[in-house]
Amino acid sequence: MPVEFIGKPIEVELGDDPAGTPVAFRLGRKDYKVADVLQRWEDHGFGQAIPGHGDWRSGSHRVYYRLRTSEGEVYEVYVDWLATRRQGKRRQEKSKWFAHRRIA
Repeated sequence: MPVEFIGKPIEVELGDDPAGTPVAFRLGRKDYKVADVLQRWEDHGFGQAIPGHGDWRSGSHRVYYRLRTSEGEVYEVYVDWLATRRQGKRRQEKSKWFAHRRIA
């Protein structure tokens, strides 16, 4: 299964579910609709590599999604959730989304 590394920031539209699952994203000039979320996993260790984020207690972590688009393509995207909180809620505007790779 060939894999193409992308590594670019993307704009993401989130669904209404509490987890904030992607329902669409924009990569470059192209818009994609998400047909299926094939997999979701979290990486709590990546925050240790960010200056000022010592360990998992910092609250920063990365959430990956493997998505099938309405055109049948499969992408892995991720969001870096930051530990910034206001009134007990995570501030999504501080989070950054990226297209990690396309799986052919």
